[in-house]
Amino acid sequence: MHWPASGQVLPRLGGDVFHITLVRLVERHVKHNGAFTPGPRDNAQDGRRALLNALMNAEGPDAWHAKLELANDPLFADYHARFLMLSREKAAQELDSTALTETQVVAIDRTGEAPPITSDDMFALLMDRLDDIEELLLRDDSHREAWAGIGLERVMRREITRVLREASRNSYTVDQEGVTADEKETDIRLRATSSTQQAVIELKLGDNRSGRDLRDTIQDQLVNRYMASETCRAGCLLVTVNSNKPWKHPDSGESLDVDGLQAMLTSEAERIVSAMSGQIRLTARLLDLRPRLATEKKTHQKK
Repeated sequence: MHWPASGQVLPRLGGDVFHITLVRLVERHVKHNGAFTPGPRDNAQDGRRALLNALMNAEGPDAWHAKLELANDPLFADYHARFLMLSREKAAQELDSTALTETQVVAIDRTGEAPPITSDDMFALLMDRLDDIEELLLRDDSHREAWAGIGLERVMRREITRVLREASRNSYTVDQEGVTADEKETDIRLRATSSTQQAVIELKLGDNRSGRDLRDTIQDQLVNRYMASETCRAGCLLVTVNSNKPWKHPDSGESLDVDGLQAMLTSEAERIVSAMSGQIRLTARLLDLRPRLATEKKTHQKK
C-alpha cells in the first residue's frame, strides 16, 4: 500500500465524514508488527501520522465527533489526553474565526446582544434569560405569588414561554410543546433567528415530583429525547418550588431541602456533560416561588 507523505492533504472518505475506520486499521497494523524495523511498519507509521494530522486539522461537527470517538477508543488509550487537548484547541480556533454577517452586526448594535451562532452562544443566551427570570421574581411587582398558585405544568409553561418571548430581542423565537424528529414533545424550545441553533427547557413542578424523578429527567428526557439533534446542544431542567417539602436523594436516601435538591441536580448535569466529553451544555435551575418575607401582619403579630 502506498502511504501519503506526512503533511499531504488527504481526501475525505465517505462524503463529508472523515472515515476513521482507516485510522483504526493503520493503528492496529503498527501495534501488531511490534518493534520498529524499516519496511511496511515504517510506512504504516508515516501513514498513521498523516491520517491523524488530517483528522486533527479537520473542522466541523463531524470531525469533532470523530476526534472524540478516537479519544475514547481503547486502541488509542496512549493518545487520549492529547486527542482531547488538540480537539478543544481546534474547536476554540473555529469559534474564534466565526464571522458575523452585516445583519448580525446590526443586531448587536440595536440590542446590545450578540446573536447566537454556536451552541455555546445559545447556551450563554439561555443562561442569561434564566438569570433574568430569577431577578424578575425578586422584584416587588414580580409574578412570584401568582406563579406559586399554579398547579398545572402546562399553565406554568405558558407563563415561562410568555416571559421568554417578551425578552427575545429578536434573537430567538419560542415554541412550547414543539415536536422532535421522533415525535417527542418538548416543553419549551428556543430557536435562534441568526442560525440553526436551538436550546430546550424541560419544565417540572418540583413539589409534585420525587428527587429520583427530577434527577433522571435530565438524562432520560432532556438529553436522550430532546437534545439528539446537532443543532440542539443546550438544555435546562427548570424546576419550580413553592413549599418546604423535602426530597429524598435517589442514591443515599438523604433528605434534601431546596438547596440540597439544587446541588444534586447540578451535580447530575455536570456528570452527564463530562460523560459526553463536553459535546452538550446542560444546567439545572430551581425557581424558588416560596414567600420571601413574612407578611406585614404576621410580622406585627410576632412583635
